[in-house]
Amino acid sequence: MKYLFITSFLLLLSISTQAQTKSTETFKVYGNCGMCQKTIEAAALDAKGVKSATWDMDEDMITVVFDSSKTDLDKIKTVIAESGYDTDTHRAPDKAYDKLHGCCKYERPQPN
Repeated sequence: MKYLFITSFLLLLSISTQAQTKSTETFKVYGNCGMCQKTIEAAALDAKGVKSATWDMDEDMITVVFDSSKTDLDKIKTVIAESGYDTDTHRAPDKAYDKLHGCCKYERPQPN
């Protein structure tokens, strides 16, 4: 009975581990300061399935680790844009950008 329980537990553990598909992506997010960093990272972490988000202020690049069975890059970029920050492919709504603190109003790239 003890071996059956242990075997069942290990089987369940291996199934749950295989169900998660960990992905890491890095992309451009425009911003200026430490306040931007907190907002950008928090927005990314709000996307379901995002495990970590680190924005490099000097390079304007964010690295996100996420479960690709729960979210995708488009959804992550959308939530960041909705917080007021343009990404390499998603432009923040003007209304969201206008709400940013004065020091956070980065020079916006021209829309395509």
